Amino acid sequence: MDDLVSGFPRKFSWKGGKTINPKTNTPYEAIIGQENFAEIWWLEEALKAAKKVARIKKNGGTATGFMISEDLFMTNHHVFREKEDTFSAKIQFHFKANKDGSANKPDEWVCDATSLFKSDKSLDYAIVRLKPQSGLKPGQKWGYFDLSAEPHLIDNQHVNIIQHPAGRRQEIVFRDNQLMAIEPTVIQYLTDTDYGSSGSPVLDDHFNLIAIHSRRVEDPNAKGSWYRNQGYRISAIYEEIMEYLDHDLAD
Repeated sequence: MDDLVSGFPRKFSWKGGKTINPKTNTPYEAIIGQENFAEIWWLEEALKAAKKVARIKKNGGTATGFMISEDLFMTNHHVFREKEDTFSAKIQFHFKANKDGSANKPDEWVCDATSLFKSDKSLDYAIVRLKPQSGLKPGQKWGYFDLSAEPHLIDNQHVNIIQHPAGRRQEIVFRDNQLMAIEPTVIQYLTDTDYGSSGSPVLDDHFNLIAIHSRRVEDPNAKGSWYRNQGYRISAIYEEIMEYLDHDLAD
């Protein structure tokens, strides 16, 4: 009980709210630690973003990816190293749990790597075209992220990751995740991920795409301990893609 104050952990600092009692000149209510208020549009935008994200089911495991145009899909290089890795893959949208615990039947698409495929080890990304169904492209149905302009990044800002950890139904980690390091090609952040989260979109608090999740990072001061996650910045990937692609991405 020594580490509790009135039932709350000591690590939380209570601050006054922004509304002042005019009689006592003291704040009403209280804020615990960092403010976590969010307007309801945040939830609406989160749901829109989630539709663009899919589980990858392939021989040897699962991963995550997302749409970047009407028919182009992105994941990690270590998920799709070669065209042949895409041949048996199923791209499953809308694979999520319902409130009663049941699961939606996923909306399944297949790759068309013979039409377009690019995989880059240095930035750990792969893009592949998905085949249309009944004349409809997957991005027309589920939407896609815009790669053309990366938002401004600052240390300690919130990031959000929509993912299929361990191949599970779609999940999101949000709010208490922080951006810890910003480099020209990579960012590092505090989040929860798992095997199967590879290829997930890393999003800012307006659900703009800022990176593709790649891997965990070892603590330089404690070998064998993992202290951050790392993703490759979309701005660096976009520049490389546009070197050899036409305006297929610039919608």
